[in-house]
Amino acid sequence: MVQDLDTTLKVEESPPPAKATTPVPPARNRKRKVVELRCPEVRWFYRRKNAEKWTPLRGLDSLRLELRHRELEGLEIDTQTQTRMIDEGISETNNVVILDGLYKADDDLKTCSSLYWKEDTAELRRGTWFLPDWQPLRPEMADAIEKNHLQHFRGQTIPDGVSMFSEKEAVKKPQLTELVQDNFEVRWSSVIDVFLFNTSKASRFLRYISWGRPASLRRGYEKEGEWEDASPKVSHLILVVHGIGQKGYENLIAENTAQIRDAVYAQMDKYYPEEKTRPMFLPIEWRAALLLDEGLTDVVTLPKMASMRETLNSTAMDIMYYQSPLYRKEIIGGVVKQMNSVYQLFMKNHPSFTGPVSIFAHSLGSVISYDILTAWSPVLIYDQYVSKAIGEHLNTVDDREALGAMQDYLAARKKLHQSFQGGMKALLVPKDEQLDFKVKSMIAVGSPLAVFLVMRGADRQSIVTDKGTRIYNVFHPYDPVAYRLEPLFAPEYRHVRPVKIFTASDFRGRDPYDELPMELHKAYLKKMKHANKAKKDGDKDKNGDLKSDEMDEEDSDVDEEVQSACSSPRSISPPNVPNEAAAGSLEKPIKKGWFSGWNTSNAKEAAMKAKELKDKAEKPREESDVEVAREAHEIPSEKFSPLDRLLENVSMDTRPPFRIDYAVQPALTDKSYWSVLKSHFAYWTNTDIALFLVNVLYDSGRVMTAPKDANSQEMRVTVARI
Repeated sequence: MVQDLDTTLKVEESPPPAKATTPVPPARNRKRKVVELRCPEVRWFYRRKNAEKWTPLRGLDSLRLELRHRELEGLEIDTQTQTRMIDEGISETNNVVILDGLYKADDDLKTCSSLYWKEDTAELRRGTWFLPDWQPLRPEMADAIEKNHLQHFRGQTIPDGVSMFSEKEAVKKPQLTELVQDNFEVRWSSVIDVFLFNTSKASRFLRYISWGRPASLRRGYEKEGEWEDASPKVSHLILVVHGIGQKGYENLIAENTAQIRDAVYAQMDKYYPEEKTRPMFLPIEWRAALLLDEGLTDVVTLPKMASMRETLNSTAMDIMYYQSPLYRKEIIGGVVKQMNSVYQLFMKNHPSFTGPVSIFAHSLGSVISYDILTAWSPVLIYDQYVSKAIGEHLNTVDDREALGAMQDYLAARKKLHQSFQGGMKALLVPKDEQLDFKVKSMIAVGSPLAVFLVMRGADRQSIVTDKGTRIYNVFHPYDPVAYRLEPLFAPEYRHVRPVKIFTASDFRGRDPYDELPMELHKAYLKKMKHANKAKKDGDKDKNGDLKSDEMDEEDSDVDEEVQSACSSPRSISPPNVPNEAAAGSLEKPIKKGWFSGWNTSNAKEAAMKAKELKDKAEKPREESDVEVAREAHEIPSEKFSPLDRLLENVSMDTRPPFRIDYAVQPALTDKSYWSVLKSHFAYWTNTDIALFLVNVLYDSGRVMTAPKDANSQEMRVTVARI
């Protein structure tokens, strides 16, 4: 009933005169008096589209809006607020940026619009009088109530407490004054007992049968706005670049950016409560502003199966556009323009920001971002190809005139590289394709960058940027678009597992990922085990049967290698020996059964091995230890590591300078075709990636705090595992 009043009723500009009032009884506790509301007592709210309730803004945002409102309306600012404005250095209020610096209030202060993306607005409301759930009344209604309240109660002392009478008692008490408007009525039983009645026909009927009750009103917000209640200081700027599939969905990247922002903030609130700063995630929407083929693709598209063809044109066609040298320049220029524009606008609103800038790029956006960071251009490849071709034909050309022209071209090119700073690369990369800021790291998710580099014939020197930008290649194991980057340095790295991103509930996800040991794929370890076994079988055929104790010892070495990619030195303690009862039981024939793979010959062979192990164990302890120690001394311990064996022929210069590939752990249900399709678009809301981003951005220099649900079974298992 009251909500209908809040949204539908209108108040006349000149309310009718109030009825005669009786003297107000004196208050018992003399503290504050009824005067105009101070700036901190007024609270501003915002409401997004399709939201039912109003959400209060932060204290500083509310104060800045109130200052702007009073400046526009010519209202007086209280002395306390004026003093604080001087302390805060606030001289102008025309540029009010709110909601963590992402929105700007419009001139009428009724709406706010997003700064860094389009077509996103929210309603604003100034709250002076509130319902019991602290929802603000409409400004027209609140202004009329405030005017009548000051007219009859100015200078009266405000007693402690919320109300002097209950709602039931207040209805029966004589009203000191009242305000009657269309469809609503406000009655005062005391300075703080103010009740709102709905005077519509339905409400009067409900009140007549005692079903409807008045709503108690409250003046001023429950908590005053504080200047210290401001948005967290921005520690990092992350520009989020989208990939394919954005044509026709201009605000989709803004929604995805909000998802990854909320996920990161949730992880920081849960595990890093002591961290007061926050990273700023801003979307880079580059597709909507590009013309590209000016609609020619739609003209030549076949009419049959139109919906499917339109989907392909708006998704896969972006890759073909980028592969074209003609449209590639337009795409690169558009992305750079958007990045520089967003960065300059951010610095305008945050002039004191000195933190690092990173890029979070998805799919094709990671390829575009990489080319921008490395200043790669296909023209450079053509120039290098022409120079190489001329160099190869110098010895085969008989025409002196042509030979002289070729030599002049090579000499001019060499002179250009020596005299012009940056050489041909700086000459062919225009200014509009260069960023105005340095990038600390690029987090590529679901990235096909490796395939693009293979098509270009890239070598390991061209994989790492020359500006010190670190690359993190994050992917889901089932993502059909993602590829690895580390094997481009050395083919042996295809057997090295990518770094596993721990789940958000695992405390190991807080530790530095650079300190994790490298691991090998189980398939490679299994293959190496079979190769070692085959080699031993060959030595057996060549040199005769090996002793059973030597066979057992070598097999145990292989098993040890399989258990760990970074195997430890062999133990010098003797193996466990079965007792005599166990050895005797093995000598007995074992019955065959459908569940058993053993037969009599297996049992005899096992009994012989057990007897040999027993004889070996009966040797003096010192002799056995000396033999094993001598063997460990003759063969270095690192030779037993499969990882060292794999990378022993890979020089340090050709290895990746840091780990690049990071894999998300798939869920148990991620085994269907639908999981394969959705895995490419599941990075935005992944909590594991969110915690990984916090780890990367803050360099693992904080102390993680156990979450509130640390007593849960899952958390206890995690702590025990650590």
